[in-house]
Amino acid sequence: MHADLPLALRLEQAAAMVAQWSVTTHARLYPQSAAASIPCGSGTAAFLDETSPLTQIKGAGMIAPTLEADLDEVEAFYEERMAPVTFVLSPFADAAIFTYLSRRGYEIGAFENTLFRPLSAADIVDPDPDILQPSDPGAWAAPLAEAFFDVVTPAALELCGTLYHLPHTESFLVEHEGQALAGAQLCCHEGLALLQCDGTIRRYRRAGLQAKLIRERLSRAARAGCDLATADTEPGSASQRNYEKQGFRLAYTKVTLLKP
Repeated sequence: MHADLPLALRLEQAAAMVAQWSVTTHARLYPQSAAASIPCGSGTAAFLDETSPLTQIKGAGMIAPTLEADLDEVEAFYEERMAPVTFVLSPFADAAIFTYLSRRGYEIGAFENTLFRPLSAADIVDPDPDILQPSDPGAWAAPLAEAFFDVVTPAALELCGTLYHLPHTESFLVEHEGQALAGAQLCCHEGLALLQCDGTIRRYRRAGLQAKLIRERLSRAARAGCDLATADTEPGSASQRNYEKQGFRLAYTKVTLLKP
């Protein structure tokens, strides 16, 4: 399996799908919110609130050519909601979209590595007794909010509550003596396993907890019939090293472009 356009299409369409799910899930859980989305070419422009890290455009420029009229519509969508315009783009995206965004003064915000790994029956192992699936959303949301943000705030709990309820998604915790130490999610859809939302509370990092969660999710994904797994990490991070140790390799590096 090679890191080519068909692979990128599969991964980026999944990213756009999850972005759409985040909006519909958030709107269902918090009907007083202004959560909304619109298409952006083959992608999804998602808005949860003006500060949410999920307020982004994912999967744009992957199928049809990008038109400047599409960008006008997306920019108006976010400006009406007083939110930043943030594109997360694959290097396989339509080259025109990079040209248009450059002309409009967009700036580089960050880079993100997309990793992938084929799955087989050899990945199926016995369940890890330290890994649980909490039935209470709050039992997962609180430790993950601490892992992501160090401080548990109402906004962080709301964000993690939305993530917990995403369709086709299972949430996991590593516990020791009743204490939640780390967590993550697995989303299986159409044979693709998305390993997402990895988080370890700061004082428990470097203890091999993420590796345990990766192995457990790979096993469950293989048992569910998935043929491919993917994850996004910060370039050169401990998370990337942990995934590479479990057989993942780099597909491509995505760039985040922000409107000043």
